[in-house]
This record gives sequence, structure tokens and C-alpha cells, in this order.
Amino acid sequence: MTLDYSKVTFKDSIKVGSDDAPLKIVEYINLRCPDSKHYEEEIAPHLFEYIIEGKVQRVLKHFDKEKYPLEVGNLLNQYLDYEKQDATYRLMKVFFQNQDIWGKYRLTQIPHFASLNGFELQENNLKQAQRISKEVEEANIELIPTIFVGQKAFVETIEFDEFDEFMKALEEQL
Repeated sequence: MTLDYSKVTFKDSIKVGSDDAPLKIVEYINLRCPDSKHYEEEIAPHLFEYIIEGKVQRVLKHFDKEKYPLEVGNLLNQYLDYEKQDATYRLMKVFFQNQDIWGKYRLTQIPHFASLNGFELQENNLKQAQRISKEVEEANIELIPTIFVGQKAFVETIEFDEFDEFMKALEEQL
């Protein structure tokens, strides 16, 4: 199935970097997905310089994929405050770092985990997740992470060398 980049939006996301950046990297991720964790910890840090220089903006979109064991990530996403972009991005990084711990929780334990850590259920997040699910369906995205660098898609297990080579080739255009 062919991905349809024309259905990708920059809404309903955590943005890292300037809205004026010429290159948008749209990242469909899930907090519980091991491949999303790998991307965040091994590949995304190499984007930092591009972000500081104003060349790239990361657009993170949590995909509430209905698949075991991703449901706990879906539920945890309901506690993220998308109004506080920087703080929420830092929190997402902590969740990825500790995925091996909270990722083993049952769905019934996530609300308790969230409240113990001072998180409140965000009323708007369910509707946001539904909008992202519709966007994902229209764009034919089935796997996570799916990362769009411009219109080029990197899907599921993303290899650093391939991603880095593509970014270096783009660098002259930025």
C-alpha cells in the first residue's frame, strides 16, 4: 500500500523547532513502541543541530495504534498536556527511557501510575487521538514509527546510516 503524504498534517502534535523551519519531519510514534523508542534515542538526537540552526522542525504525532502491547502507550498518551509543548516533549523522552518499566503495566495500572506522578487525564486528547487515527488511515500508515522527512518515508525499524545519509544529501538544500 502506498503512503499518501498529501493527507499528513502538522496539527495535533508536539513540535520541536521553529514553525519557520524549511523542513518538517513528521513522526508517527507510540510511547510503548520499541522501534519508536529506538528512533527517539538513537536517531532523533542527530537532528538537534538542524533544529538549533532553524533548518528542521520535528512534528511528533502519537498514533494510538490498537495492538497489544501498545495499548498502554495509547492510554498514557491521554495524560500528556499538548498545551505545554516543551515540558511534554521532555516527558515523552523520559517515558521512552523508562519504557521497560511502565510498559509492562496492565491497562488498569496506567491511571494509578499517572496520578502517582502528578499527571492528569487531558480531556481533549481522546478527540485528538481520533483525528490522528483518521489521518493515519487516510495516509495509509500502518506501521510505527513512520517518519516523513519531507515526503520521504522511513517506516518501522529505521536504520541510522540510511537516515543519516538521506539527511546529509538534503543538507545542501536546507
